[in-house]
Amino acid sequence: MKREQGFTLVEVIVAILVLTVGLLGLVTSAALVTRMIGRGQHSAVAAQYAQRRLEMLRVTGCKSQAGGTEVLMRGGTAADSLAWHFVQWNLPNQTAKHWQIVMRSKYQTALGKWRTDSTETELSCLF
Repeated sequence: MKREQGFTLVEVIVAILVLTVGLLGLVTSAALVTRMIGRGQHSAVAAQYAQRRLEMLRVTGCKSQAGGTEVLMRGGTAADSLAWHFVQWNLPNQTAKHWQIVMRSKYQTALGKWRTDSTETELSCLF
């Protein structure tokens, strides 16, 4: 007696179903990763913009401690807004002035909502 080798129709259908479920999971994951990359890009642009402003404030911070605001425009729409202020603090037995710069960055996310991040740094004025 000779046995036939191969797959039955039921086995082929089950294999196709398993493959389909796997591919749908992969497509869903790819869409999620794409959205996460978009969110990361918005956050990175906002952080870079805040860092540039902080570096400018480090240069002028010992002479003037004025707070302020600034808006980054892209194509006629606001992409990011910054607001900063100085807080003075002195260490015991120190004559140098020390400042804390608090920077608030507000930017629009990929979903159209606004998010606010905060960055702080310290500035010591020795002269």
